[in-house]
Formats: sequence, structure tokens, C-alpha cells
Amino acid sequence: MPTKSRIQLVGMTRTPHRHGRRRSLAPPLAGLAAAWLALACSASLALSAQAPADSGEEVRYHLRTRIDLVVVPVTVKDARGELVTDLRREDFQLTENGLVQPIRYFSVDPFPLSAVVLVDEALSASGQKAVREVLPVLASAFGPQDEVALFAFDTYPRQELDFTQETEQLSQALPRVLKEETPPAVTGVGGGPMSSGQEGPRINTAPVGPGIPSTTPKSATPQKCQHDALFAAGMALRGRERGRRRVVFIISDGLNSKLNVHKYEETRDLLLAEGVSVYAVAVDNARFALGTTGLSDYAHATGGDVLTPMNTEALAAALGRVTEQARYQYTLAYVRPPAPGPREYRRIEVQVRRSALSVLAPEGYFVGLPLD
Repeated sequence: MPTKSRIQLVGMTRTPHRHGRRRSLAPPLAGLAAAWLALACSASLALSAQAPADSGEEVRYHLRTRIDLVVVPVTVKDARGELVTDLRREDFQLTENGLVQPIRYFSVDPFPLSAVVLVDEALSASGQKAVREVLPVLASAFGPQDEVALFAFDTYPRQELDFTQETEQLSQALPRVLKEETPPAVTGVGGGPMSSGQEGPRINTAPVGPGIPSTTPKSATPQKCQHDALFAAGMALRGRERGRRRVVFIISDGLNSKLNVHKYEETRDLLLAEGVSVYAVAVDNARFALGTTGLSDYAHATGGDVLTPMNTEALAAALGRVTEQARYQYTLAYVRPPAPGPREYRRIEVQVRRSALSVLAPEGYFVGLPLD
């Protein structure tokens, strides 16, 4: 039995059925009819399993017109981390709450993206410089059918650009993120009725002036709110066309504060309810903390990924690769079983019948009433 986890190294085999001898009082003709029926059913299942892939346009049409379909975007990689693109419908097994679900639609065609680019403004000086240099790569990474919105965040998320399919608008908006600013000079204040004219201002009796560092301690606690930023991105993607791939591309160092209005669970549930996958490009210290930051948690839960480029050239390549990975996924869709209650979380597991492959897919989805 394969280990149950989101990323699976799976080598699935079929276990032959063992038929024992049984006695029957049915006439030979009835037994022959039963055998023929079993053979016909077996042939039907075999043909269904080997059905060719559906076109992306056909799948998108059904996603727009049917509300009973569960869409599962799946990325498969080999041991080197390269995308595996030659799998067929019969290579996948999909379960919901442990029960195998027939794959109704299967496509390998690329899907247009509805994307939010979310940029962390509170990076280190070197991190800001590297990101600022490669941000223009993003504009060329999107196609004419994609729609993109641009957000920046620190303590609060800020929308720089609403959804647009014009890459020129994105190119013009990107420089507004991570502007290179020169800090204002600190000048002394002399003169005044309470001054001798020779001393500068003081904070708690400590002098502050040109060339004199302040002794006032600075807080090392991060002020940025990662949960709130991703929640805002999820809300922005809410209601976008269902036939598109909804994704968030976040560029961040992974730091997060306790000042968030929204908790991780609340934000994750919104992203899952809206079918949003999170792809993170880790910079600064997040490159060395893979699997221990909120970036990894969001990517794993939503079927996204985390990339950890170690230099500026690798960062530019990562920005191009992450958009390609989001667009060129396998699309699996199945008919949702009836919902017995008002709102319910259902766990999804995707396996492949080929060994030494890793599978990235959403861990589950919500059925029933939408989030408020």
C-alpha cells in the first residue's frame, strides 16, 4: 500500500482477484449469460480507462456550465524535480475521503491563468535589490489569455493593479513595487529657548544627531502580515472565471507577525474553497527554511509549490518556471458525491501508477455553503 501523503512516491500494482470454487443450481445458460455480462462490463471499464485526453477547451466549457464537478489540478515531477508530461488518464487514481472516484474529464492542455502576484515589500536590502532587478521577467511570463493583478504587502496588503490581460499595464505597474528610496537625513535641532545652541535633540537623555546613533532599542519583531495578504489575494480571485486556473504567486522571505487579522486556517480554507493554488518564490532566509514557513504550508495545502533560488539569475529563472508549472498541469475532474450536510471538508488524494514520481495536488476542498 502506498504511503498516504500529499507528495507520494508511488508504485501501484494491481492485486489479482482470487476466485474460489462455488456451487450453483443455475442452468448452464444462465451461467453463460452472467459470464457474458461480466465480460462486457470488464471491456467497458477497460475502454473507459483508456479513453483519450479531453481537450482543454472542452473541459473549460464543462467547468463553466456545471457546478457538480470537482477540479483537481495536478503537477507531477521526477526525482530531478523536472515536470513529467507524458502521463495518461489511466496512470492516475483519485480518491475522495478514501473512496475511488471515476475521472470524468482529463486534460493535459494548458489553461489560462487568473493570477495575483503578491510581492513582499519588507525584504532585506539585498533581497529587495534582487527582486527589483528581476520583476520585469514576470510581465513576459504571462500570455495574452492570462489575467493578472498585482499586490504588495507588509503590515497591510496594497493593490497596485487590478486584473488585466494587458502585459504592458503590468510592466508599468511593477516598478511601483519595491521602489528604491533614500532614507531622509537626520539633522539636529539647535537654538530654541531650552537649548544652549550646542546640543542636538535627545531621546530619554540620549543624544540624537548627525553621526550619533540612537540608543533607543529597535523592535526585532516582524510587522508583516502574510495571512492577511494571502487572504486579500484569495478574495480578489473569488468569482473569477471558473474555467481558468486560479493561482497566487507570492515572493517573500516567509516572515510573519502576530498582527494578522486572519488566521492560517481561515486563509487556507478560503483558498481551498475558491480553488486557488499558492506558488511561493522564497527569498532571503526563507530559502534555507524550506518546509518550516507558512509559505510551505500554503503551497502544500493548495497543491502549489515552493521554489528556492539562490542567486539573482536563479530567481529570474524561477519566476518564469513557476508560471509555466502553474499553467502546464494535468487537469482531473470528477462528479462530486452528494453533500449530506450544509458544509463539509472532503480530503483528496491523487496517486500515479508509476514509481519514483512526486505528486502535487490540493489536499481537499469544501462542499456546501460558501464562506461568508
